[in-house]
Amino acid sequence: MNPETPADRIRIARERAGLEPMDVAAQLDLPQAHYWDLESFEDEASMTLSLEELSALARILGVTPRFILDGEPPVSPEDRMSFEAFAAAIRKAVDAAGGDVDAWGDVAGWDVAPLLADPRAVLELSSDAVKDIAEAAGLDWRRVLP
Repeated sequence: MNPETPADRIRIARERAGLEPMDVAAQLDLPQAHYWDLESFEDEASMTLSLEELSALARILGVTPRFILDGEPPVSPEDRMSFEAFAAAIRKAVDAAGGDVDAWGDVAGWDVAPLLADPRAVLELSSDAVKDIAEAAGLDWRRVLP
């Protein structure tokens, strides 16, 4: 079964795991109202959860971040892009555009300087941010998901 929205997939996975919304909220250290929004609004997970929080939610529910976001199985390990490779691809795109990190970030819509300084900073970004940055660099954002 592939429910239509991330909110649907979160709710169904939680129910299949036999968990109550308040239990998941507590495990994620999120306010219950925020968790309810995850099950109520289609874009809440992609806009408000960092990749680290999304990964934790996926582990709790016994699914993958990619399943939550787009209902698909994870990218195979050999096709997955490491955070370091993602940062290197961003650096290459920045250099190809003239080397101005701030200007490139403006085009991508996000500050990418933290990613270039520490590739693990990607875990602090929402999946929407990763998607925008990856698309600006000509990459498939799903390959970056943990």
